Parts: sequence; C-alpha cells; structure tokens
Amino acid sequence: MEEKKVSGLGAASILTLFLISMGFSVVTPAMATLAQHFAGKDVSWISTLPTLFVVIGTFIAGNIMGKKVKYRTLAIGGSILYLAGGCGPAFFDNYALTLVCRGILGLGLGLMSPLGNALIIGLYKGQKQASMLGYGTLCMNAGGIILQMLGGSLASIPEVGWKYVFFGHAFGALGLIMAFFLPEPELAPASAAADAPKSKEKMSGLVWIMAGLLCLFNVLNYPVMMNISVLFEVRNAGGAAAAATSLSLYTVAGCVAGLIFGKLFQFAQRWCLTIGYALCGLGALCVYTGSTGVIMTAGLLMIGFGFSVVMPCIMTWAGMATPPSTVAAATSLILALMNMGAFISSFWLQFLNAVVGENLYSAIIVGIVVHFVTAAAFVVYNPFKKK
Repeated sequence: MEEKKVSGLGAASILTLFLISMGFSVVTPAMATLAQHFAGKDVSWISTLPTLFVVIGTFIAGNIMGKKVKYRTLAIGGSILYLAGGCGPAFFDNYALTLVCRGILGLGLGLMSPLGNALIIGLYKGQKQASMLGYGTLCMNAGGIILQMLGGSLASIPEVGWKYVFFGHAFGALGLIMAFFLPEPELAPASAAADAPKSKEKMSGLVWIMAGLLCLFNVLNYPVMMNISVLFEVRNAGGAAAAATSLSLYTVAGCVAGLIFGKLFQFAQRWCLTIGYALCGLGALCVYTGSTGVIMTAGLLMIGFGFSVVMPCIMTWAGMATPPSTVAAATSLILALMNMGAFISSFWLQFLNAVVGENLYSAIIVGIVVHFVTAAAFVVYNPFKKK
C-alpha cells in the first residue's frame, strides 16, 4: 500500500493527540492543595484512578477504531469525555463525584491515546514514520510540561485553587477542535476485499512482548519518579523544589529525544533499543549512587531521554511486525499495558516493602538490573532486521 498524502493540518491534528495525552497529570502539582481541601480522604486516587480507566478506554478503542468507528469520531467523543470529566469537579465540592469525573476523564483519554500512533503507522512509511513517531513523543512530553505548569499555577490561587486546578483540563479543547481535521487511513477497495479470502489476519504474538516491555518499564520507573523528592530530602540535595526541577528536566530530555528520534533511528536503527535501555539503566544507577542533586538530575535526564527513544522504537517495531489490519489493536494493547504498569507500580512497592523491608533503594536496584539486561538482550536480538 502506497503512503497516503497527509496535509500539514492533518499532521498537526495527529500530533495534537499526543499533546494532550498526559492530561491526567494536570492535578499532579496540586496534590498538597487537594489533600488540604479533602482532609481525611485519600487524594492519591484523584491522581491514579484515571490510569485504570485509560486502560479500559484503550482496549475499547483498539477493537473499534477504523473498523466500527472512524478515527475522527472516536477522537471527538474521547475529547468530549475528557473535557467533561476533567473540568467537572470544578462545579461541585464532593470527593466521590470527583472520583467519578476522574474515571470519565481517564476513559476519554483512553479512547484517544492509541489513535496517534495507529494513524502514524497507518499513514506514513519509512523515515517519515520514524520522524513522526519521534515528534509524537516530543509533543507528549511538551504537553506534560504545559499541563503541569498550568495545573500548578491554578492550584496556587488562594482559597479556590483546589477548584480552579480542574479547569486546567480545558486545554483539551484544542484536541476537540483539531479532531475534526484528523485524516483517515484508506481502507482496502471493496472489490479487492470481496475477492480476498475470508481468513482474518492475526496480530503478531511479538506485540505482547512489546506491551510487556513498556508495562515493565513503568512498573520499575514510576517508583523512581515518585521517590525522587524523598531522595533529594534524605541526601540534603535541595529538597522538594530541586526535585521538581529535576523532574521537569526529565521531561525536557524526553522532548529532545523525540525531536531527534527520526535521525537517530536512521543512523542507529539496529542499536536504538540497546541505546535507550542502556541510558535508562545508567540513569537509574546515577539516581541510586548520586549524593548530590546534580548527579541525580543527570540520571533523570538519561532516563527521560532513554525512554523517549525506547517508546517510539517499540511502536515502529509494532508497525513492522504485525499485519496492517491489526496495527490499531496492537498499538492499543501496547499503550493499555504501559498504563497498567503505572497502576501496578504501587503494588510493586508494597511487595518490596513486605519482602525486603524498604522500597526506596531496592526498587531502583531492580530497575538498574532489568534495564541493563534488556539492553544486552537487544544486542543479541535485532527487531528491525526485516524491512
């Protein structure tokens, strides 16, 4: 199948899907404000509950997008759910209803999250595909920075900050507007479909390995992100403010990786996954051993860059490994399990605490070992040997 010509507006609308994909992170800088307002309630659910519904929405999208429902229609519906669920808690003061809204927000994000990668893999080929996947990662990280800054600014408004932070999700209106301009991949001609055998193409079993890799990455990496402020405190490396700056630089490193991924993949295709995982392992090692904020920040920079190489690389691998008709389902499965990894990470920390007696340093050690072992595995196995 020849590559379909995509307009500049169409490409921009695809990248907008990535820009708002981190929408649930708007409340992250406001957790202290929310905890103060909802005193006695476990406000961590306000942050983590959407990720569970993202998984549900992603599975739904994978089964219907491009087949039963158009990509454009799914993006519009997902955007409306995201806006309603995201901004809803600003109009009432009720913890239980806030959680309901967070679930609706997660469902909307889940419906949208696999669309960008599936459209890029379906509409672009070769080097252009790799570049667009990289730009998607760039937009995802840039959107995370914008949304967290927006949430932090709104949360700082005296007395009403807990309420106004939810209005930060209104940034998703950009996604709703741009959804009307999303291009649709061309379907096979009707005559050809009629003459074709009735056999149904099956998704490659390798997709489960790809999904498992990203799930495992989040299980191992989330504890580092959640505990980095604790490490800065116990090592007298600057406290919470310095930790927040380091986390921002983690995202900036991801933006840089997304920007140059197309060129990197062109020259180092065979070794991209090895490079990405090795950087993550080296970064986690710096976080574990670093006694100063500079060394730990350097570690976060390496992890951020490494992951933003690994993720588009795995999406490229998926596009090569599975039949075109199963790409939508494959990308949905990969993203669903990746988000599930973030949810599982809390239970992983509980498990380590029960077995080892602590979950701060042991979680990082496991991550270091797994990242380096995975990097070594991709030295032996080349997922891009077939064009």
